[in-house]
Amino acid sequence: MGVGQKLDKAKVKWRGMKTSTGFHNFVLFLACVAVATVFWIVMSLNDSVTSTFDIELKIENVPDSVTFINDPPETFHATLRDKGTNIMRSGLLGHPKMTLNFRDYASDGIFKVTQSDVNAAMKHSFGGTSQIVAISLDSLYLHYTTHKGRRVPIVVVEDVTAIPGMIVCDACQALQKSALLYSYEDNVDTITRVYTQPIIKRNLKETTEVTVALKPIAGVKMVPSTIKVKIPVEPLVKKEGMATVSAMNVPSGEDLLLFPNRVQVEYYVPMSLFNADVVPVDIVVDYNDIYSYQGSRIPVSIHHFADYVESPKVLADSVEYTLVKQ
Repeated sequence: MGVGQKLDKAKVKWRGMKTSTGFHNFVLFLACVAVATVFWIVMSLNDSVTSTFDIELKIENVPDSVTFINDPPETFHATLRDKGTNIMRSGLLGHPKMTLNFRDYASDGIFKVTQSDVNAAMKHSFGGTSQIVAISLDSLYLHYTTHKGRRVPIVVVEDVTAIPGMIVCDACQALQKSALLYSYEDNVDTITRVYTQPIIKRNLKETTEVTVALKPIAGVKMVPSTIKVKIPVEPLVKKEGMATVSAMNVPSGEDLLLFPNRVQVEYYVPMSLFNADVVPVDIVVDYNDIYSYQGSRIPVSIHHFADYVESPKVLADSVEYTLVKQ
């Protein structure tokens, strides 16, 4: 049997079903169920129900010159009781929002909203029939200022190390160098810098960026309140060079002539500094050692080396000396 014959046979069967009493009864049953469902939904929505919403808080008509010291919450939670239709309209058909007019509640650097003000604003937003069962925002007390911010530098507080063979090759770099400070008092005039919260990192393998908060100051708003900090990490490479030997603790009227006056040293530096000409290791002899050793030689030692140098080593243990009276 071809496809066309099958379709014709199905059409004939469908026409027979449509004209049957059983089909009409089935369609009538579905219609009754649909009407009953709609009726039940309408009746249910007329009943009082309780629902919890995340409500957006919006403060309108805030002048551009105003900066809040303590920011208002973006959202708060409220449990409302009302007719189902109103709850559906508030929660499902719209985004729950409560709006406050800045000019109605702001005075002398304080934006103050009482509990009764919150309740009135909720009634305005959700209708007079809504009952507040519970709310996480009972009032607002915010400081603000119209003064321009004072810009101060940011100091990074860090304690970071790299894995063996690598080095934190430079100071941690704040990608935001300064912050604006705002306060409803005059204390920002005495603040010369702000600090990050401590950055503690261990066994770093590569250059890393972290986001860190600025250390808060009571009554002061910082913009930004968090910054990105770059921790530069490089591989260590071995390097050798000739360092000049200096004499220390030499009494007045005397001098030490050293031979040789330069010795070979080896050390590890960050790869980016491998081609630097300066030898960052200071080698010394101590005048007082001539009384502890026999002969004409005096021991050499490392007195100081740069922060970026690792494992410095002097390849000579001593040099010859001649004591000269001036």
